[in-house]
Amino acid sequence: IKYTYSFKIAGSKVDQKPDVNYLNKIPVVPNPYIVTNIWEKRTIAETGRGERRIDFTNLPSKCTIRIYTVTGALIKTLYKDSSPTDGSMSWNLVTEDGMDIAYGVYIYHIDAPDIGEKIGRFAVIK
Repeated sequence: IKYTYSFKIAGSKVDQKPDVNYLNKIPVVPNPYIVTNIWEKRTIAETGRGERRIDFTNLPSKCTIRIYTVTGALIKTLYKDSSPTDGSMSWNLVTEDGMDIAYGVYIYHIDAPDIGEKIGRFAVIK
């Protein structure tokens, strides 16, 4: 018995009309962020904890992420303008003022031109 297999591979492309639910597929990981999470990479050369960060994934190529406290104070603005194949952005949990964020719940707002907006939340716990 002789078997024949064939494969077709299509190159990557940019969908000019994304799915209406596209922004609903954007998670924040890890959520909740637990201080000294195993998500953090340890650094060999330094002592103490590893890198502190959360990631926004499945992002469009161009968007703005604004992070607020639950009282509505804007603490950080992140701008993404990269390749459509790079759909993630990391945040080191440091405010615009250079201070580490406190424990609690935070609100994020993603504004993606020509696609729409998404509002979500994440938590930072001990």
